[in-house]
Amino acid sequence: MFVLSCATLLLASGCGAGTLGKAVRPTSPTAGEALQAAELTCREGATDAQPLIVDMSSSERVDLEVAMKEGLAVVAYDCKSMRLLPACRLPGAYKFAGVSRKEEVIKLVDKGEVAANLPLNGVKLAGGLDRDAALDLALVLVGKQSTTLDAAGQPELSGRCEGATHFVRSASVGAFAVGVGTRGEARLVADVFGYGANARSASERQSLNKDGDLGECRGASPDDVKPPAQCRSAVRLELVPLTAAASPPADDTRPPAEPPPVPLAVACPVGMAMAAGKCTADAAAPHLCAADDERACETQCQKGSAGSCHNLAVLLQNRRLEVAGDASLVQLARQRDEELHQLFTRACDGGVAESCDRLGYVAMALKAPRAEVQKVWQRGCDLGHGPACRVLAGDFLAGAAPDLARGRGLLDRACKLGDAFGCGSLADSYLKPRGGAAPAPDEIARGVAVLKEACASRRRYACREVANLHIDGKLVPKDEAVGLEYHEKSCATGNTLSCLDAGLMVFAGRGTAKDAARAEALFERTCPTTGAGSTCGTLARMFREGAQVPKDGARAATYMERMCNASGNGCLEVADMYLTGKDVAKDRDRALKLYEDLCQKGNNTACLRLADELRSSDKARARDLYGAQCKGGLVEGCEKFKKLGGDPAAVKR
Repeated sequence: MFVLSCATLLLASGCGAGTLGKAVRPTSPTAGEALQAAELTCREGATDAQPLIVDMSSSERVDLEVAMKEGLAVVAYDCKSMRLLPACRLPGAYKFAGVSRKEEVIKLVDKGEVAANLPLNGVKLAGGLDRDAALDLALVLVGKQSTTLDAAGQPELSGRCEGATHFVRSASVGAFAVGVGTRGEARLVADVFGYGANARSASERQSLNKDGDLGECRGASPDDVKPPAQCRSAVRLELVPLTAAASPPADDTRPPAEPPPVPLAVACPVGMAMAAGKCTADAAAPHLCAADDERACETQCQKGSAGSCHNLAVLLQNRRLEVAGDASLVQLARQRDEELHQLFTRACDGGVAESCDRLGYVAMALKAPRAEVQKVWQRGCDLGHGPACRVLAGDFLAGAAPDLARGRGLLDRACKLGDAFGCGSLADSYLKPRGGAAPAPDEIARGVAVLKEACASRRRYACREVANLHIDGKLVPKDEAVGLEYHEKSCATGNTLSCLDAGLMVFAGRGTAKDAARAEALFERTCPTTGAGSTCGTLARMFREGAQVPKDGARAATYMERMCNASGNGCLEVADMYLTGKDVAKDRDRALKLYEDLCQKGNNTACLRLADELRSSDKARARDLYGAQCKGGLVEGCEKFKKLGGDPAAVKR
């Protein structure tokens, strides 16, 4: 590996020949330089960032590799700098998947572009660039290291994490070379690596910051299970911001039949846009448009920005169809699909993997031959889009004679590309074969291994599945201790059903010694004070009935109220409890407030009970409530409305 040796010195002292040795001419700064002088700032509400890391030192690169082997890498990033936090821990794991090889030369023409695209040591590199000089980055990408984790929060970190802002969701891997060129010079990848016909002298080749071998990279295939030995350096990272609170659990068990279209976000500092693989302030270059700016998307798409064609198609697909004139809704839908087909095709041809995936669904809507649909999904899969691999796999696993090898291979690839649904489908293909046949021992082993790997990446469905397999004991040896272990892992990811199951096991002494305090803590996680769901109702019923836990009406009431406050479910029962004083201290005002809130949301029973309570204190209000229910066709409302002097016939007109 060469680490900028003479190239770095050139920036400061003019070492060697070339453009860096020239005097700086007194010309006006470029847009990028002016932006950098004002300091780079992140976009408000920005999500992912995609910095290049070809300016990493050898020691920093080793630290990143180690961090990505031990868990998920965490960084401090602010659009103008990035710092790895090697002692900060976030549970998870990365897997490798090959992609269609991509070669490109990115030319950074000023200090602003260098600072925005090389956040580690870019400012130092650009310190001595004159007006004609540029940094040429030759990139060869052959695969991705990805995790299935989509989001994470600060509370999920451990270790020394001061300043943590993002975690690394994926790293594009391959090889790179950094050379010094001129702004108007077009160079090939081989030239920058020092192997092309236009490569400069041998002494200048050694001034390159380079990692990897171009020849080995060119022998890579999307089907490779690991990258070539000299083509596995991290080149570009995908950073996902950490949330202040723990990330909510995702529903990762049931993929949508057709996922909604998602635009590409501009992952560049304020005042810059993504164009030709880099963040630049050059507004004249074809660049990725803002996702909500239709006019800009149309303009940039016409200029050749594949990403803008994708965003324009997403805007069109999300727009509500409005019938006008003689056109029918069916005609309008077909016209839109034809336009979408053109836009997504342009974007897919331009290398936007997400567009290839969307193109498959549009082609289906236009009743294209299945082979055509499969072709575009295969292209999206080869470009590194996991969902395209998963959907394509469904074609090979369906029918009376499924192609298990091809289908499972695609699901394995989807899983390695970070698609959690692909991991779940892969495990199911091993553990739940079609036709009801029992899985073979090797299939069981593979399926369980997939689930355990997904569990290690904090996928809650996977941890729960492993727990249930060991508790059930039909496919794997029964082991309640292991089942409890995985229920607790699932609970830690936010799966409240597993928190409940683990609490019951601990309370009963299954898989562990009885421990009331430990069970109590698990019950609290089953039904937290915020974000509570239906498991609160389950837990409340259990404490009310006293079947598996001691009977405790007050605890039952607490869990019901938590569910009401968090999700709006069970509120009527809670109001009844406060009205009657059952299991809680009687509180008529609180009950009336709950009835009122529910009535406003359309709960007829709550409206009637509110009116019943108000008959003695506010007869007019009670009559209005009964009248509204009568008007809605409720017989009981009409009868009570009439008793208070109302005319049911009048309100039903």
